[in-house]
Amino acid sequence: MKGIFLKGPNDFALQELEEPSAGKKDVLIQVDMAGICASDIHLLHGRNPFANYPLIPGHEYMGTVLKAPAQSGLKKGDRVTVFPEEGCGKCPACKKGRYIHCPEFKFVGVHLPGGCFCERVAVPYRRVIPLPRTMSKEMGATVEPTAVGVHAVKRGEMKRGAKVVVIGGGTIGLLTAQVARALGASKVVISEPIEERRRIAGALGFRLVCDPQEVNLASYVKEKVGWVDVVFDVVSTPRTIEDGLTMLGPNGTLVMVGLPHIEGLGIPYRPIFARELKVVGTRTYFMEDFRTAIRLLMQKKVRSEPLISAIMQLDEFLTALERLEKEPEKYVKILIQPT
Repeated sequence: MKGIFLKGPNDFALQELEEPSAGKKDVLIQVDMAGICASDIHLLHGRNPFANYPLIPGHEYMGTVLKAPAQSGLKKGDRVTVFPEEGCGKCPACKKGRYIHCPEFKFVGVHLPGGCFCERVAVPYRRVIPLPRTMSKEMGATVEPTAVGVHAVKRGEMKRGAKVVVIGGGTIGLLTAQVARALGASKVVISEPIEERRRIAGALGFRLVCDPQEVNLASYVKEKVGWVDVVFDVVSTPRTIEDGLTMLGPNGTLVMVGLPHIEGLGIPYRPIFARELKVVGTRTYFMEDFRTAIRLLMQKKVRSEPLISAIMQLDEFLTALERLEKEPEKYVKILIQPT
């Protein structure tokens, strides 16, 4: 089969790979649609310190079951997505589907082989999640990033009627904003410098959308909604962190969604102390977040299709990567169709 093989930083190519070997507890899946995310780009270019090369990258996808063990409850032809995390399987966190809290946490396509930028994968059935038959392949491929948004909103402990700000209007930002609205936020402000992404936010029904290069974000939010309850920072730079803390009212929460790429990034303590603010991190998701994401997508409370800028073939992977890096004003999410 064909797939993207990553030997090391900036050393990857489409090539012939061995067929995956499915064990007695594995599901053999044809990869129908896979998304390229920002973390994949960092991985390919050697900017992920946790990478365990060589491997096949990719972790957000949906596919069709080709073969499944009887105990899985799956059958040939079922549409599925895959939870891309592994743990020891024995600790309390693993038993609750919270692999990210396992001391032996591993992520497929980063620490472990078995990424989705290829034609077929073999996956332990306990990590395979069925999708509704009526869910489109495009929507199925966005369950994983939607689950990131679900987990972020839960980490913020957002209450119904809350006022929130989302800093960054890319894929994760726009999905997080929609999840927050779906779970009861009364007002959602989105800050995004790229015009096309602001246009998409408007098309998704958001009215409080601003360009932080044209207006002062903190002043804009104060004028439009006053102090807010939760800020989701999908960018995580010193400036966005400062803005986030400035906009939060007493007992507010700053959720760090984006991974800072600056060593020694400091958090200003004075506003945290003065207003008893909380700063929390969010990394990926729990198993239950996938099920919530599927429900919200099927109910059309979250719409992922407007974020999809293009669908390309596996042999166009390098072109897709280049477009995402060099033309962010045109491309938000690109899906790869391996088969």
